[in-house]
Amino acid sequence: MAEEFMHKNKLQEYAQRSAIPLPIYNTVNEGSPHGPRFRSSVIVDGSRFTSNCTFSNKKAAEQYAAKYALEAIRSFIRNNSLSLIPNNSAIFKSILYEYAVKMNLKLPTYETCTGLGTIPMFISSVSFDNNTFKGDFGRSKKEAEQIGARAVIKFILGLL
Repeated sequence: MAEEFMHKNKLQEYAQRSAIPLPIYNTVNEGSPHGPRFRSSVIVDGSRFTSNCTFSNKKAAEQYAAKYALEAIRSFIRNNSLSLIPNNSAIFKSILYEYAVKMNLKLPTYETCTGLGTIPMFISSVSFDNNTFKGDFGRSKKEAEQIGARAVIKFILGLL
């Protein structure tokens, strides 16, 4: 399925993962019967998102409204969630574990290597949800794994 036709699916998946009611679409024809121009709005968890464009068919109007809603939700989460995550927290592995359990995903796995040099440095790769994420160097294996888990959390918050 082409990317431009997947926004409704992604919005529905977001609602299901977030345990909120499914999106409700309202589409109106603002044109004539012979030259229809559809504008769609979607309600997600009580918030209404209305497209600023009209389209010649209903399906495109609903896809655009879903795209607009997803972009607004992502922006809100990025702006409000990333500031809540401290850089030096030691709980990222726990947060990621709880997220995996809640979303019924395979648990993350960690692979940590030591860097070369006189000062011991560690770097961890985290495999999660069919992706591999690499964190920055840490001074211990435990710190490197926390940094890797933080990279995954930032990725999740940036995508939804």
